[in-house]
Amino acid sequence: MRIIAGKNKSRRLLTLEGMNTRPMMDRMKESIFNTIGPYFEKDKVLDLFGGSGALSLESLSRGASHAWIVEANREAMRVIKENISSLNEESETTLYNFDYKVALNIFKNEKRKFDIIFLDPPYKLNIIEEIIDFIVTNDMLEEKAIIVCQYVRKNYHPIETNILEIRKNYTYASSEVCIYQKKEV
Repeated sequence: MRIIAGKNKSRRLLTLEGMNTRPMMDRMKESIFNTIGPYFEKDKVLDLFGGSGALSLESLSRGASHAWIVEANREAMRVIKENISSLNEESETTLYNFDYKVALNIFKNEKRKFDIIFLDPPYKLNIIEEIIDFIVTNDMLEEKAIIVCQYVRKNYHPIETNILEIRKNYTYASSEVCIYQKKEV
């Protein structure tokens, strides 16, 4: 796996061996970033299921100002730390080795808002709708914020709301991606 564009273009990233995390294929990642960016200006990023940290590190490479990465798995957290260190992104990242619910409550209490949120939970969990509801209810989205969701095909059915519109929805093999954007008020 590698960084596709920006200041760290072509830099390689470590991933966990085995099936505990599913690194996003470069082709899928490139398509997502071409849809939501491709470059950012000081955006604040939340990666709620960090895995290897690749989505956050790609965002930072493309101009995001800071990334909050949440990962409950200790081995995955070790890989994320190594990737951050290899790219010298320590000052642009904040890591949380917590369950996603704990992290979301921390962000709620801090009244933190994000420009880009990546939701790629373990496929066995069917929690995208629950997380989006929490984020919207607790006003955690900046104006024109984007939420990128990846899930098992047909495991979640994206719908537009009075807050979120579907910017793009597409399928890759057994995965599906939905990109939401906060509607302008």
